[in-house]
Amino acid sequence: MLSDVDLREVLSTGELVITPFSEEMIRAAGITLHLSPTLLVPQPGVVVDLKHGTVPEHETVTISGEEPYRLEPGGFVLGATFERVTVGASLGFFIEGRSTLARVGLTIVQTAMLVYPGHRDRGVTLELANHGPNPILLYPEMKVARAAVFRLETEAAELYDDKGKYREQGSVGPPIFRNEFRRRE
Repeated sequence: MLSDVDLREVLSTGELVITPFSEEMIRAAGITLHLSPTLLVPQPGVVVDLKHGTVPEHETVTISGEEPYRLEPGGFVLGATFERVTVGASLGFFIEGRSTLARVGLTIVQTAMLVYPGHRDRGVTLELANHGPNPILLYPEMKVARAAVFRLETEAAELYDDKGKYREQGSVGPPIFRNEFRRRE
């Protein structure tokens, strides 16, 4: 995992690019990221079926400082980082929630915490869920996540945005189901 010194180095060489960026985002072993103003709210009423690619419709909501999103207990929305991120072939990072938010029940990653080498110039999708007993207001540009950056032992031969299924989504997007089952030989 990269330290604050290492993070400044990979940011200066362009191995990691974060836009917009400010020095205050760097922590001892990570980088603070903020919430984008665009959220996708899954609509109830369908059975999710991976085999047939059935997913719920999503309502796009734009939040502001005057009109935050009220995430109810048990609620779930998709969001993204405010920052656009490019990860070089020799790096990857784990995105995780902030302890302060977790203490009120907000998680920002359910399982998809790894950002692969080759993620290029776009936000990182966040899976925001309220596991607490109280509603939580979500504001744009609030500190929502930390990235713990690591260096690979060798550069990745396959970069995410060359073949990854979400590479076409410029920001937050709905789930895509394809090839979700083990192939039988």
